[in-house]
Formats: sequence, structure tokens, C-alpha cells
Amino acid sequence: MTHNAYVKTPQQAPFNPARQEGPKSFLATWLLSLFLGYWGVDRFYLGKVGTGLLKLFTLGGLGVWALIDLIITLAGKQTDKAGNSLAGYSKHKVVAIVVTLALLLVGGIGGSVAGASAGSAISGSGSQDPAPVGPEAEAPAAPVAEQEPVKEEPAAKEPAAEATWVEVVALSGTADQASQVFELSGKETRMVYEFLGSDPDMAIAAIYVEKEGKDIMVDGGVPVVMASKPESNTTALHKKAGKYFLDVKAANLDSWTVKIEEKK
Repeated sequence: MTHNAYVKTPQQAPFNPARQEGPKSFLATWLLSLFLGYWGVDRFYLGKVGTGLLKLFTLGGLGVWALIDLIITLAGKQTDKAGNSLAGYSKHKVVAIVVTLALLLVGGIGGSVAGASAGSAISGSGSQDPAPVGPEAEAPAAPVAEQEPVKEEPAAKEPAAEATWVEVVALSGTADQASQVFELSGKETRMVYEFLGSDPDMAIAAIYVEKEGKDIMVDGGVPVVMASKPESNTTALHKKAGKYFLDVKAANLDSWTVKIEEKK
């Protein structure tokens, strides 16, 4: 008697290779998304030019798209154009999440303090000295005796002093920082800045000069100066007379200094 032998071969699970890390850095993508996400710079860096242009023209989808991309990057789901994951995510993710939450918290507290300061200034400007009442207000002015005009010799004209640059506000540090509200008179104004760092490939900085009461995290803003490497320079600042504040966003820099000066 013959027996038919049946050999049962085990079924193999479908091959599902893990997503490989590509050449694009998680740290660079996070910094670009955090500070320049409104203009789609993070997507340009990842090679996604089409969606980067769309994000630029919509100002980060009015902020919503920029926030979503930032969350995706922090969650480790962001990829480059080829579908590769970002290099260095596991190494830097904790620092990136903590710094992002700290910036959001500081931005919310700073907006509340600025609003309270503006309210106090408005309340203080509304108080005026009361007009005098009673006998003092009703008493007629004493007649003034007419006197002959005294001829005065014309004073010698002194030469006009040469205008010089006067410092209005200055900031320095190693990370993000904002100044108190200051006032510009509308005269010739310039900005002097210096960014120092030992890593020219990863440094990034942005300088904002915005009107009093504006919240950059909520309303957005266009930086006066953007730098992607350590540098120092002087640039003209075209601002109308009014009250402003200085805000500096910086990462991977050893130190930085920013000054605003008026010619008086």
C-alpha cells in the first residue's frame, strides 16, 4: 500500500521593510518648520518644491498648515521627497519637543503681559488735572503796564552740531529674546547686528521689529533680517514714528547682539 505524503509549507509573512533614514536632518527640518514654516522653507529643504510654493503663497495656510507640519515633524512622521525618514530624530526629538513647548508657553505669557502694559498706559493717559474753580478762576488778570520794547543785540549763531548715531534699544544673548516697547521718532534709523557661532551649517536667526501689541506667534510677521550662518552687518531700518518692540529668534549660535540706533 502506498501513502501519498503531503508536505505543508509554512506561509511566509509579507515583506515590509522599515523606512530608512535619508540624508535630510531632523534638527534642520524642525528649526526651519518652527521659525520659517509660514514661508514653506521646511518643505523646500525636504525637496518638496510644489507644496513649498503653495505653503509660501498661503502664508502657511494662514498658520494652520505650518502648525500641522511642525506637529508631524515632532512626531517623527515627516519624510523627504523620496519618502525617507529624517536623520537624527531619535537623538534630538526630546530636546525639540521641550524647546517647542517652552517657546509656545513663553509666547503666550509675553502676549498677556504686553496686553496688560498697554491697558495700563491707556488708563494713565486718560487722567488730566482738573481746571481751577472758585475765586482763583474768577479773579480778573491784573493790568500790565506798557513798557517800551528793549532792543536786543542779535545773538551770534552757533554752528549746528553734527548729527550722531544714538542707541535706542539693544539686545544680546544665545537664544530667543524680546525687548521692552521702545519709540522711534521717524528719523534716519539703522540696525547693527552680529551673530557668532562655531557651526556655520546649522546656525539660524531671524530679527523682527514689530509694532506694540502685535503677537508674532498669533499674527505672524516678516523678519527684517534672516541669517542662516554666523555673520555681522549694518542695515537701514525704514519704520514710521511710533512704538515698537524687537524680537530675535536664534538657534545653534554661541552668542548674538542686535542694536537699533537713530541719527540725532
